[in-house]
Amino acid sequence: MALILNDDERALQESVRRFVADRSPLTKLRELMDSGAAYDADLWKQMSAQLGLAGLIIPAAHDGAEAGYSALSVALTELGAGLVASPLLAGALAAGTLLRLGDESAQADLLPGLASGELIVSLAALAADGAVTASGDALTGELAPVLNGAQAGVLLVPAVRDGQPVIFAVNADAAGLSVTALPSTDPSRALAAVRLEHTPGRALAGDAAGALAFAASLADLALASEQVGAMAACLEMTTEYAQIRIAFGRPIGAFQGVKHKLADIATARELAHALVRDAARAADERPADFPAAAAAARVMTSAPYFEAASATIRLHGGIGFTWEHDAHLYYKNAMAGEVLFGTPDEQLDRLAAALAGG
Repeated sequence: MALILNDDERALQESVRRFVADRSPLTKLRELMDSGAAYDADLWKQMSAQLGLAGLIIPAAHDGAEAGYSALSVALTELGAGLVASPLLAGALAAGTLLRLGDESAQADLLPGLASGELIVSLAALAADGAVTASGDALTGELAPVLNGAQAGVLLVPAVRDGQPVIFAVNADAAGLSVTALPSTDPSRALAAVRLEHTPGRALAGDAAGALAFAASLADLALASEQVGAMAACLEMTTEYAQIRIAFGRPIGAFQGVKHKLADIATARELAHALVRDAARAADERPADFPAAAAAARVMTSAPYFEAASATIRLHGGIGFTWEHDAHLYYKNAMAGEVLFGTPDEQLDRLAAALAGG
């Protein structure tokens, strides 16, 4: 199990880390909160054009970097550390679904735009569970929450047609489609509700059930990658504060109650990081192991990140609860992320099913 980054991944990690520090400090997220925008369009263009993040998993034949899922995980970890608001997660899930589905015509139409960052495509759901039904190529139903649904030019909508799952591509301007932005606890995440009323869609060829199962595992890996980075950011800011905050004539980091909590966060983060790296390698090299590895990474990251974010607020004392401090931004991200793509119980169910080979 190779957990150490290779040279290309280290270079990507450093590039994204510098980019986040220089171009997207947490003050940028606060500006978005004030403006109501889902993300900074200029920043997204730079992420796509300069760093090539939008096309990391997309083949070179479709203008992507063809760097693989491990590289995507590295990038998401650094973006998660900075709580960078972008449509990268939505686009990665859509691209992964299209690649797994295997519809060459749809790939040719959508993947180049995804790779350049000029087209936002969102996978509206991770399963065809009957929320949307299809009569021919006309879709009816409702889905929520949908990542970057209000910003997407194309939605990939799982539906049930004649008792079978089918994935449809639906243009944002299609008749009968209404998309409503939803309020989100996490200011770095744009969510929407999608309603379809006899909305025309393009049925995509391929194994829809297999593609959606892969997308669910990819969602686990991607979100866990972001959360590992955010855990590291919580640990760093809290450790720094524990060294400069004086109580009873000593830095609070000298007290066992603080040291032990920081050690707990560090230990949980290292375990989560190892599982995320293993899941990322599995996605590229051991596809049969990917569902279980991704589910394990998510289970061992989401809850520990929530605890780390909670501890970050508590260990900062009085200032940790203030609007001006950044601790609450991570807490909101952790709280929303713990239930995104499934509640903790549903995450455990997925892990159990994957381990059982189901």
